[in-house]
Amino acid sequence: MATATVTVIGAESVQLSNPDRSPENECAKLSAIPDAEKMPAFKSLALMMYFAALSSINLVITIPTAHDYADRLGAGDLFAGLMIGLVPLCSIIGSVANTRLLSFLPMKTVWVVLCLGNVLGCILYALAGLMRFKWTLLGARGLMGLCSAFNIPGLYISLTVGTKRRSEVLFYYSAWLTLGCAAGPALAALLEVFMKFTKINNLVLDSDTIPGWFMAVVYLFFSVKVLIFLEEPTSLRGPEAAEPVRRIPLSWQQLAACCACFWHLSVGAAVNTGVEVYAVSVLQQVLGWNISASALFVAGLMLICGVFNLSLGRLLRLVPCSDSKGLVVGDALACLACVMLFNFDVHAVTAQISLMGLGLLAVLIFANLVRAFALSIATKVVPPSATKAVTTWAALAMSLGRGAGAVVGSVLNVDSFAPVLLCMFMGSLTVGLVARKYMKTEIKAS
Repeated sequence: MATATVTVIGAESVQLSNPDRSPENECAKLSAIPDAEKMPAFKSLALMMYFAALSSINLVITIPTAHDYADRLGAGDLFAGLMIGLVPLCSIIGSVANTRLLSFLPMKTVWVVLCLGNVLGCILYALAGLMRFKWTLLGARGLMGLCSAFNIPGLYISLTVGTKRRSEVLFYYSAWLTLGCAAGPALAALLEVFMKFTKINNLVLDSDTIPGWFMAVVYLFFSVKVLIFLEEPTSLRGPEAAEPVRRIPLSWQQLAACCACFWHLSVGAAVNTGVEVYAVSVLQQVLGWNISASALFVAGLMLICGVFNLSLGRLLRLVPCSDSKGLVVGDALACLACVMLFNFDVHAVTAQISLMGLGLLAVLIFANLVRAFALSIATKVVPPSATKAVTTWAALAMSLGRGAGAVVGSVLNVDSFAPVLLCMFMGSLTVGLVARKYMKTEIKAS
C-alpha cells in the first residue's frame, strides 16, 4: 500500500501527494492577493469591531448616572465631567505603554492583562459608593483608562488590512465606535429599569454602581474571546517594531498631513463624547428628564449615526471617493449642521427637543464621517515602517479629544455649546484645506 508523504510546517500539515495542497501552490495563492487588498481573518476583524464598541460602552455607560453618583459622594458637575473624561485621558499613557509591550509580547497576552485591569477598575468604581470616598471614582476611572487598550484595534487594522480596503474597514470601525456610544446609554437605561424592578438599593448595588459590576463581567468574558479568536499579526514584533513611537521617518509634507489628521481625529472624538455629556445634562437638568429617558434619547441618536456610518462604509466600497475630498466636505457640512444647535429661544418643548435632536444627529454623522476619513489618510500617507507609530499617535489624539469633550460638554450650556462646536469645525475645515495637498497616498504603503 502506497503511503503519502507529509511535510509539517509549523503547526500545519501539508499532503504533498495532492499537488493543489503543496507549499508552492499555497504560497502562490497567497501571493496572488495584492497587498493593497489583503484582509485578516474574519474572526479577528470582528473582534476588533466588537472591542471598538466595548471601549465606547465603557466610556459612556456611566454618563447618565455620573452626576447623581458624584452628588451622592459630595462632588459637583465638573467632577462628574472629569470622572468621565479621565478614562480617555489616562488611555494616552496606557496606549504608549502597551505599544512598547507589544514590541516583545504577544498581542493576546497584553490584551488579556489589560482586560483584567479593566475588570479591577470597574469593580473599584462599583465599590466607591460603599467606601464613601469620591476620589475612589477618579482612581477607578484612571485605572480603566490605563488599561483601555484603545489603540489596539486601529493598530491591528493598519497592519493587516491593505490600503485599498482600509478606508472601508475604518468606516466600519468608526461606525462601531459610534454604535458603542449608542449601546452605553441604552444599557444604562435598562440597568436602571432592572434596579427599579428588583427594588435592590444598597451601598454595594444600586443604579449608580451597577454599570461598574456589569462592565466587569463583560470585560471578563471578552478576555476569553481574545484567547480563542484573536489571530496574531505577523508584522507586529521584530527589530522595526522595537523602535520608539516618537521616531517617525517622515518628510515635512507627510508630517503636516498626519498632524492635520490628528487634529480631525481629536475634534471628532471630542464632539462624540461632548454631545453625549451635553445632551444628558440638558435633558436632565433643564428639561427635567429622568435617567432612563435621557439615556434612551442619546442612545437613539448614536444608533442612527452608527447605522448611517456603516452604510457609508459599504457605499465607499462600491463608489470610491478621495479621502481628502471627503474630509473637507465633511468639515463643511458639519459647520452647517451647527446652525441648528444655536439657542433660538423656542418656547415649545417639543420644538426644542426636535431641533436639538436633528442638530446633534447631523453633527454626529459628519463628525464621524470626518473621523473615518482622517484615520484612513493617516495610515496611507506614511511608509509601512511608520504605520505603527502613526496609528499610536492617532489613538492618542482620539483619546485626548474624548477626554476634553467629556469635560467641556459638562460645563457648556445651550448658549455656548453651538458657538464652541462651530469654532472647532471651522478650525478643522481650515486645517483640511491647507493640508489637503499633502494628503497623498505613500506609494510604498500600497
